Amino acid sequence: MRYTYQYLVIEHDGRVTTDKEQIDAATWLDYLQAHTDRYGNLHEFVTASLAALPNENPLVAGAIANQIDEIFCTQEPTAVFQFAMHCWEAVQAGTFSAESWGAVLATAWECGERAMLDHIPLSTSLIVRMFEAADAESLYRVSASKEDWAAHLAGLPDEIPLFRGITAAMKHHENGLCWTTDPNKAKQFAAQNTRKLDDIPGVLHARVPKSAVLAVFGQGDELVINPAIAKINLQSSYLSGSALSKFRQNWKKWKAADKQT
Repeated sequence: MRYTYQYLVIEHDGRVTTDKEQIDAATWLDYLQAHTDRYGNLHEFVTASLAALPNENPLVAGAIANQIDEIFCTQEPTAVFQFAMHCWEAVQAGTFSAESWGAVLATAWECGERAMLDHIPLSTSLIVRMFEAADAESLYRVSASKEDWAAHLAGLPDEIPLFRGITAAMKHHENGLCWTTDPNKAKQFAAQNTRKLDDIPGVLHARVPKSAVLAVFGQGDELVINPAIAKINLQSSYLSGSALSKFRQNWKKWKAADKQT
């Protein structure tokens, strides 16, 4: 199956452009071997690592993904996500364990400041399948650095209050995967995603049954939610009046500071 990878390219004159590339995830290792000028020895590293995985702790798979990201994050920023998609092909073929997949998915989902979906446009239904195919315990141990997913899930309320930072320009934002239990984080996300002066930041708030939780990240306050499960009392609120005017004044200052840097 072929996937499209997106990545930024810094031109010689300093301009930043976006490029796309299609790679067959099932034959990714052959692709690496044919492009050593671009990927160096990544083929040998991945081949040796995958061969050793059956005899290792499944969480080693997450460490492998993290090391790929550390080595290639500058010259080939999608390498870790390409690795994740290759592992997903193996999951579907039954040759990659759910435990190892949970560790890889958790690592790739939020590598550094770059999120997986920023580089790979995937359907929501596919992403849900990916999380559901992961071993919940190994996913939790990597995503939240904690153990005992069952106890964590049992400790959640039957209906979880959630927030999501949005802007008026965003479409279908209620179907987003990423939510938080911290309203301040949602406000920060909305501010970061306001691209134009006439856009308006806001926050969605709702409740979901805990059966909708696919994974937790960070300190347990960042949740991946299955959008197919209906939200309860979904509402939105946007900045207005003096609060919006103040935000726009600060927004212009932030943009001016970005241009100077």
